Amino acid sequence: MEKPFKDVGSLWLGATLALLLALTLGGAVGCSMLNTDSADQRSSMLADPATIKKQPQGGVSPQEAVNECNRTFIIQTEYWNEMNETGSFPDETDRIPLCFVRCYLQTLGILTEDMKVNKEAGLAVGWGGSSETIDECLDDMTGTTCEMAYYLMRCVITRALVEEKSKDNK
Repeated sequence: MEKPFKDVGSLWLGATLALLLALTLGGAVGCSMLNTDSADQRSSMLADPATIKKQPQGGVSPQEAVNECNRTFIIQTEYWNEMNETGSFPDETDRIPLCFVRCYLQTLGILTEDMKVNKEAGLAVGWGGSSETIDECLDDMTGTTCEMAYYLMRCVITRALVEEKSKDNK
Protein backbone atom coordinates (compact mmCIF):
# COMPACT_ATOMS: atom_id res chain seq x y z
CA MET A 1 0.00 0.00 0.00
CA GLU A 2 1.35 3.38 -0.95
CA LYS A 3 1.87 5.81 1.92
CA PRO A 4 0.39 9.28 1.75
CA PHE A 5 2.94 11.66 0.26
CA LYS A 6 3.44 13.84 3.34
CA ASP A 7 6.26 16.00 2.01
CA VAL A 8 5.47 16.81 -1.58
CA GLY A 9 8.66 18.83 -1.50
CA SER A 10 10.81 18.63 -4.56
CA LEU A 11 8.29 16.71 -6.70
CA TRP A 12 5.53 19.32 -6.42
CA LEU A 13 7.83 22.31 -6.27
CA GLY A 14 9.85 21.18 -9.28
CA ALA A 15 6.77 20.38 -11.33
CA THR A 16 5.06 23.60 -10.30
CA LEU A 17 8.09 25.71 -11.12
CA ALA A 18 8.51 23.95 -14.47
CA LEU A 19 4.88 24.63 -15.35
CA LEU A 20 5.13 28.21 -14.12
CA LEU A 21 8.22 28.71 -16.27
CA ALA A 22 6.51 27.17 -19.29
CA LEU A 23 3.49 29.39 -18.75
CA THR A 24 5.60 32.48 -18.25
CA LEU A 25 7.64 31.86 -21.39
CA GLY A 26 4.82 30.41 -23.44
CA GLY A 27 1.95 32.81 -22.98
CA ALA A 28 -1.63 31.85 -23.68
CA VAL A 29 -2.94 29.03 -25.80
CA GLY A 30 -5.54 29.87 -28.38
CA CYS A 31 -7.33 33.07 -29.06
CA SER A 32 -10.22 34.64 -27.27
CA MET A 33 -13.41 35.94 -28.83
CA LEU A 34 -15.20 37.23 -25.76
CA ASN A 35 -18.77 38.35 -25.91
CA THR A 36 -20.06 40.96 -23.47
CA ASP A 37 -22.09 38.51 -21.33
CA SER A 38 -19.13 36.20 -20.89
CA ALA A 39 -16.82 39.13 -20.12
CA ASP A 40 -19.25 40.44 -17.48
CA GLN A 41 -19.57 37.01 -15.91
CA ARG A 42 -15.81 36.57 -15.87
CA SER A 43 -15.19 39.97 -14.32
CA SER A 44 -17.55 39.08 -11.48
CA MET A 45 -15.24 36.15 -10.68
CA LEU A 46 -12.18 38.39 -10.34
CA ALA A 47 -11.15 39.91 -7.04
CA ASP A 48 -11.27 43.70 -6.78
CA PRO A 49 -7.60 44.75 -6.44
CA ALA A 50 -8.62 47.52 -4.02
CA THR A 51 -10.12 45.05 -1.53
CA ILE A 52 -7.52 42.27 -1.69
CA LYS A 53 -5.70 41.53 1.54
CA LYS A 54 -2.05 42.21 0.82
CA GLN A 55 0.44 39.38 1.33
CA PRO A 56 3.42 40.11 3.59
CA GLN A 57 6.60 41.26 1.82
CA GLY A 58 7.81 38.35 -0.31
CA GLY A 59 4.49 36.51 0.18
CA VAL A 60 4.19 32.76 0.67
CA SER A 61 6.38 30.52 -1.46
CA PRO A 62 4.83 27.63 -3.40
CA GLN A 63 6.71 25.20 -1.12
CA GLU A 64 5.33 26.89 2.02
CA ALA A 65 1.82 26.68 0.54
CA VAL A 66 2.30 22.97 -0.23
CA ASN A 67 3.55 22.27 3.29
CA GLU A 68 0.73 24.25 4.88
CA CYS A 69 -2.05 22.59 2.87
CA ASN A 70 -0.57 19.11 3.12
CA ARG A 71 -1.13 19.24 6.89
CA THR A 72 -4.88 19.06 6.28
CA PHE A 73 -5.20 17.52 2.82
CA ILE A 74 -2.64 14.72 2.38
CA ILE A 75 -2.06 13.92 -1.28
CA GLN A 76 -0.90 10.68 -2.88
CA THR A 77 2.19 10.87 -5.09
CA GLU A 78 0.26 9.35 -8.01
CA TYR A 79 -2.09 12.34 -7.99
CA TRP A 80 0.72 14.84 -8.50
CA ASN A 81 2.37 12.71 -11.15
CA GLU A 82 -0.91 12.45 -13.06
CA MET A 83 -1.68 16.16 -12.70
CA ASN A 84 1.74 17.14 -14.01
CA GLU A 85 1.66 14.65 -16.90
CA THR A 86 -1.96 15.04 -18.04
CA GLY A 87 -3.36 18.16 -16.37
CA SER A 88 -5.88 16.31 -14.21
CA PHE A 89 -6.09 14.05 -11.18
CA PRO A 90 -6.71 10.32 -11.74
CA ASP A 91 -9.90 10.45 -9.65
CA GLU A 92 -11.70 13.76 -9.96
CA THR A 93 -14.34 12.65 -7.46
CA ASP A 94 -11.83 12.39 -4.58
CA ARG A 95 -12.46 15.61 -2.66
CA ILE A 96 -9.21 15.66 -0.69
CA PRO A 97 -6.93 16.52 -3.64
CA LEU A 98 -9.49 19.00 -4.95
CA CYS A 99 -9.63 20.73 -1.56
CA PHE A 100 -5.82 20.69 -1.40
CA VAL A 101 -5.80 22.73 -4.62
CA ARG A 102 -8.27 25.22 -3.11
CA CYS A 103 -6.08 25.55 -0.01
CA TYR A 104 -2.94 25.90 -2.14
CA LEU A 105 -4.38 28.64 -4.36
CA GLN A 106 -5.82 30.49 -1.36
CA THR A 107 -2.56 30.25 0.58
CA LEU A 108 -0.70 31.75 -2.39
CA GLY A 109 -3.33 34.50 -2.59
CA ILE A 110 -4.48 33.48 -6.07
CA LEU A 111 -7.97 32.70 -4.73
CA THR A 112 -9.67 34.80 -2.09
CA GLU A 113 -11.75 33.32 0.72
CA ASP A 114 -14.90 34.15 -1.27
CA MET A 115 -13.49 32.30 -4.32
CA LYS A 116 -12.62 35.33 -6.40
CA VAL A 117 -9.49 35.07 -8.53
CA ASN A 118 -6.69 37.50 -7.72
CA LYS A 119 -5.26 37.69 -11.22
CA GLU A 120 -2.40 39.99 -10.12
CA ALA A 121 -1.21 37.47 -7.50
CA GLY A 122 -1.35 34.66 -10.06
CA LEU A 123 0.60 36.63 -12.64
CA ALA A 124 3.12 37.78 -10.02
CA VAL A 125 4.16 34.16 -9.37
CA GLY A 126 4.01 33.28 -13.06
CA TRP A 127 0.84 31.25 -12.64
CA GLY A 128 -1.46 31.35 -15.62
CA GLY A 129 1.10 32.66 -18.06
CA SER A 130 -1.05 35.59 -19.14
CA SER A 131 -4.08 37.58 -18.15
CA GLU A 132 -5.96 36.05 -21.09
CA THR A 133 -5.28 32.47 -19.90
CA ILE A 134 -6.62 33.25 -16.44
CA ASP A 135 -9.67 35.03 -17.92
CA GLU A 136 -10.48 32.08 -20.19
CA CYS A 137 -10.04 29.55 -17.38
CA LEU A 138 -12.58 31.40 -15.22
CA ASP A 139 -15.29 29.71 -17.32
CA ASP A 140 -14.23 26.36 -15.83
CA MET A 141 -14.89 27.46 -12.23
CA THR A 142 -18.09 25.59 -11.41
CA GLY A 143 -19.34 23.39 -8.59
CA THR A 144 -18.26 23.42 -4.96
CA THR A 145 -15.42 25.64 -3.78
CA CYS A 146 -12.96 22.74 -4.02
CA GLU A 147 -14.17 21.85 -7.53
CA MET A 148 -13.97 25.49 -8.63
CA ALA A 149 -10.32 25.72 -7.52
CA TYR A 150 -9.43 22.37 -9.09
CA TYR A 151 -11.11 23.15 -12.42
CA LEU A 152 -9.30 26.49 -12.56
CA MET A 153 -5.96 24.79 -11.84
CA ARG A 154 -6.71 21.99 -14.30
CA CYS A 155 -7.45 24.50 -17.05
CA VAL A 156 -4.25 26.49 -16.43
CA ILE A 157 -2.04 23.37 -16.27
CA THR A 158 -3.67 21.81 -19.33
CA ARG A 159 -3.03 24.99 -21.30
CA ALA A 160 0.62 24.91 -20.19
CA LEU A 161 0.97 21.29 -21.27
CA VAL A 162 -0.64 21.98 -24.65
CA GLU A 163 1.59 25.01 -25.19
CA GLU A 164 4.68 23.01 -24.21
CA LYS A 165 3.73 20.17 -26.58
CA SER A 166 3.08 22.59 -29.44
CA LYS A 167 6.55 24.13 -28.92
CA ASP A 168 8.13 20.65 -28.94
CA ASN A 169 6.45 19.90 -32.29
CA LYS A 170 7.80 23.02 -34.00
